[in-house]
Amino acid sequence: MRQKYDLPCQARVGFLYICGGMRWLPLLSLLVASTAFLEAQPRKVRKLLAEADKEYYVFRNPEKAAELYKQVLSQDPTNQYAAYRLARCYWYTNNTEQAAEAYQKALALNPEANDTIYLDLALAQKKLGRYPEAMQSLQEFLRRHKGQDILRKQAEIELQGCELAQKLLAQQPDYELRALAAVNSQASDYAPTLFVVKGDTFLIFTSHRTGGQSKERFPEYGEPTYSDLWVLQLKSDTVPLGKVVGKVQNLGKRVNTPANDGSAVISPDGLTMYYSICGQGKYRKFWGCSIYQSTFDPQKKEWGPFEKIEALAGKREVVVNSRGKKKLVPTYDAQPTLSPDGNLMYFVSDRDGGLGGTDIWYAQRVGKEWGAPVHAGKIINTPFNEIYPHVGRDGKTLYFASDGHPGLGGYDVFKAEGRLATWQLPQNLGAPINSSYDDFSLYWLKQDTVGLIASNRPGGRGRDDIYVVKRIFRPKIELAVHGTVRDAATKLPIPFATVTLYEVQGEKLVPLDTFNTDQSAAYRFTLAPGKDYRLVGNAPEYLANEVAVSTKDATKSMDLEADIDIFLDRIEIARPIVLQNIYFDFDKYDIRPDAAAELDRLVTILQQNPSLRILIGAHTDTNGSEAYNLKLSNNRAKSVVDYLTQKGIQPKRLSWIGYGESQPLIYPELSDADEQANRRAEFRILGLDFAEK
Repeated sequence: MRQKYDLPCQARVGFLYICGGMRWLPLLSLLVASTAFLEAQPRKVRKLLAEADKEYYVFRNPEKAAELYKQVLSQDPTNQYAAYRLARCYWYTNNTEQAAEAYQKALALNPEANDTIYLDLALAQKKLGRYPEAMQSLQEFLRRHKGQDILRKQAEIELQGCELAQKLLAQQPDYELRALAAVNSQASDYAPTLFVVKGDTFLIFTSHRTGGQSKERFPEYGEPTYSDLWVLQLKSDTVPLGKVVGKVQNLGKRVNTPANDGSAVISPDGLTMYYSICGQGKYRKFWGCSIYQSTFDPQKKEWGPFEKIEALAGKREVVVNSRGKKKLVPTYDAQPTLSPDGNLMYFVSDRDGGLGGTDIWYAQRVGKEWGAPVHAGKIINTPFNEIYPHVGRDGKTLYFASDGHPGLGGYDVFKAEGRLATWQLPQNLGAPINSSYDDFSLYWLKQDTVGLIASNRPGGRGRDDIYVVKRIFRPKIELAVHGTVRDAATKLPIPFATVTLYEVQGEKLVPLDTFNTDQSAAYRFTLAPGKDYRLVGNAPEYLANEVAVSTKDATKSMDLEADIDIFLDRIEIARPIVLQNIYFDFDKYDIRPDAAAELDRLVTILQQNPSLRILIGAHTDTNGSEAYNLKLSNNRAKSVVDYLTQKGIQPKRLSWIGYGESQPLIYPELSDADEQANRRAEFRILGLDFAEK
């Protein structure tokens, strides 16, 4: 996971933002720890480590730092500090496989050294899609980490994300993705948006490719330059980039600066562009990130000079030295998006008043002026990072990326319905929109149908690529199940029976609908494709019974069967009902594995008939003495009762008795099969009067 600013990793005054771990680490304390560690090293190793740390912390150049850490390890293979820093360098430069291997090597040198290595390893494993391995590493971190802090909170969210990922990946995908070849470069390309002016359609996006206004290399990720806004003219916006006009062009110095420019949104009339400019170092004019606007001239077909929107700019208080001195610095305000009418703007900010990291804020326009920014609330925002909001064409659905909600990867895309600071719970958009990597800056051309998204998933051309998202339209499948509730003995309909439809969700049965039959005892339900169901029939004076139904293999509209009848056994007090296949080995009373399925059927009967009280009876063959067989049968009956109680049946509903050899089914016993048939269990209904107190 890394922070998806308009620059891949944003430095703060007095802090180094660790992009891959969603956490802030004071730069000063890291350097102090590094200095203390260096003093214990041989001189040559100490010198190399000092150079590596300088590249890592001061110049923020992980590629160069990695080469130096590797030199340290060639001279001192047991140096865990260098092994861990090498892993971090791999992580920052998106070499995730190497990062995972390096974390494991660092742990092998000393598993007890630092519990956060387990968290870092888990993040790498999750990014690689190795969810079971990531869960093990996260559980190990949570076992070792005693603090109730942001790291524990992160690990808990990541663990939920791994569980969610395995569930979502098992579902049939609703979308397909393809790379936008006409746009993608070997650098990072992201944050696409479309606008139309006088019939001309344009795609604007953010890119770190060469040929723009910045000439400086971006060392953190090896990007060629800082980011600029680029544009490509299209023939139509109905099919994303089906045909293009000309080549990708830089928007020019009237819009772009030598600093980082990006994440544009266009007003509904196509004449005003809002975007962010982020500066650092010598670009102090643009220190922090602020939202700017530029106006389009339809005659010249060019954008005018940019102007800062002061009403949206903020300040935040930071600690600038070890003595606790504080200073106000510009906030990070970026990634604007507009409502369909253009009067409501959502954007990302780290200003005071948020929950942590970057949050989504909004501002409303009154006339030509923007009002004061307001926090969008705790439903969509988290203590981590929410980025790249996008308002759907319906005006009430907000799409955004986050690494603070459970997801498949680093940043996942979510949607939430609502407005301003009132929202429903966010929903993960699932695969393939989301992957185990970073997925962000979703922009719908046609809401929930055709859109564009950026991702750093494997297989792309650059570090971040833009993809077309297209919904897969499948023929609607209408499925129905119908049948009759019948007496199991007479096969006659049971009038006025009840049938309940349940969906199987793991080990749970979730009730969906109930059908009360008429004189005909017929029922009917409409089902959804790709699911498992249970039909449970009930009627007075009958034992409930269930039938399994699955639509997972359904490919067209059809009735599943001509009839799926549900047969119910009439309740007869004291009549013995033999439990089929509940047999015991000679001289044994433990439950055999082949008996579990039948006993589970009895568990289901008891669960479906909660007022039922039963008597379990057990029998033996005629081998051995009567006294011994009586004791053995009692033990067998008790073992059945124990099995039922372990499955959650209340002991007060169960009685048991051993009959010994007194009631054989076959006499005389002429074969081993006869003897096994007599070694059986059965149950009798004692009453329907059990009531839980």
